[in-house]
Amino acid sequence: MRKTCLLLILLVVPSAVFAQDWRDTRDRSNRRDRGDHRFELTAFGGYRWGGTLFADTTGLFNRDVDAESSGDFGLNFGIPIGYSKMKLELMVNHQATHLGTDSAIFEPNNRLADFDVTYYHAGLMIPFADSRSVTPFLVLSAGVGKLDPKVSGATSSNRFSGSAGLGVRVPVNDTFGVRVETRGYFASLGGNTGDDCRRCNDNNSHDFYQGEVNVGLVISF
Repeated sequence: MRKTCLLLILLVVPSAVFAQDWRDTRDRSNRRDRGDHRFELTAFGGYRWGGTLFADTTGLFNRDVDAESSGDFGLNFGIPIGYSKMKLELMVNHQATHLGTDSAIFEPNNRLADFDVTYYHAGLMIPFADSRSVTPFLVLSAGVGKLDPKVSGATSSNRFSGSAGLGVRVPVNDTFGVRVETRGYFASLGGNTGDDCRRCNDNNSHDFYQGEVNVGLVISF
């Protein structure tokens, strides 16, 4: 009986090892063929600039005010779509900054209030080239932009927003990678269409536009 068990072990173990090696090789090959068909979690931080709140749109102040350039941070969760190389991405991105007025060169801005901008977006990450070292991609997203001025009597406002950008993903190993991207945002603020509107011929100027550059750590699983 012991000899029989030993014989079975000698037959099964090498076979299992061989099957495992072959399966791993096949899986790696298939993964390369179908793209990196895995979930991705990216923690990122960067720098955001731009954004004007117009007096005749928001009514917060009696003049136009600008969001100061500052850092931003957030999370991005990528979900593979079928066997394509695209991913559905869910993103939250926050900036804590200030509202101020324009000043002359080298003069400090006149800060009027703290101001938080947070984007909650869903979108697509679309690679447009195949490479084992660097993967460039296009990103498109839409969702809600939460604009929260810390002004007495004012409340936060959730507005429709969208974004588009370009980036690259650089793998460090099979699990970790680095993602660098630049992206532009807009949040729709609408505009006053009454007789006293001063910007009726340029309604696009009433929207809230920003740009940013981010660097993130990617975890694939």
